[in-house]
Amino acid sequence: MIFTQKADDDLASLVKAVDAVQKTHADLGTVVVGVSGVEPSDFEKLQATHKLTTPLTVSVEKDGPKRYNLNKEAAVTVLIYTRGGNIFKNFAFRDTKSAAAQAADIAKAAEQALEKK
Repeated sequence: MIFTQKADDDLASLVKAVDAVQKTHADLGTVVVGVSGVEPSDFEKLQATHKLTTPLTVSVEKDGPKRYNLNKEAAVTVLIYTRGGNIFKNFAFRDTKSAAAQAADIAKAAEQALEKK
């Protein structure tokens, strides 16, 4: 799960890295959730420009689902789960540029999580 407070080209870079993993691992389920002011139109524009395969949606709750207790200081939060629903790794970034810079590490962690039983 990728929670984001911004829909921009840096976010698209991160999502494309995860999309690449998704293409070779059908078991990976990924979704990008817009929070804190991201609007459906922001994701529509991002999708039109970048042709992402990962689903993009906007949270009903402005700051994301309360049970996730997302840090409002983090522009991007990535939660990687293993099969069975345990968190394998999590990442939090102050801005989307920092998240994009770590896209390869996030994609690698997603692949590693798929290997966990």
